[in-house]
Amino acid sequence: MPDEDLKADMIRLLPKLRSFALRLCRNPDQADDLVQTACERAIRSLDQFDPATRLDSWMFRIVQNLFLNSQRDTANRARLFDLAMLDFEESYDGDKAAASSLDLQKVQAFIGQLDADNRDVLLKIAVEGRSYKDVADELGVPIGTVTSRLARARLRLREWLESNDAAPEANLRRLPGGMR
Repeated sequence: MPDEDLKADMIRLLPKLRSFALRLCRNPDQADDLVQTACERAIRSLDQFDPATRLDSWMFRIVQNLFLNSQRDTANRARLFDLAMLDFEESYDGDKAAASSLDLQKVQAFIGQLDADNRDVLLKIAVEGRSYKDVADELGVPIGTVTSRLARARLRLREWLESNDAAPEANLRRLPGGMR
């Protein structure tokens, strides 16, 4: 089936997909976003569509998987937030807050000096909480490349954090591979 026929069939499926998404998330805005993301993913992955498969089944599976991934990500973020809140003290320590702010600024400066490819992958996965597959699809690279870039970025960050020198620029020059 040519791509244009598939896209036309996808358009005809939109009301059913939206209804399905609405039943999953029970929020019209989230359902619309879910259907849009599913259509984007399906169009990007048309080369993986097996013509022996029913298009509606394939599309419903994409919507369902996106919803489940979203739920899992939300649960993970909530769990991490709860863990972070365990360390939160009711009393405000100005010295501790100032030191933490300076440490954060140093880490941000270091991350800003990482190679752009490694920095982008680190931020998308570690900060935004996105999946390896989503990042790989967005960047148009294999998942293994995303994994390698993330591992290199984490290694550089870990080495920098473990060193005694607090100047990110000096640590960056000292690391093997330089990453400039």
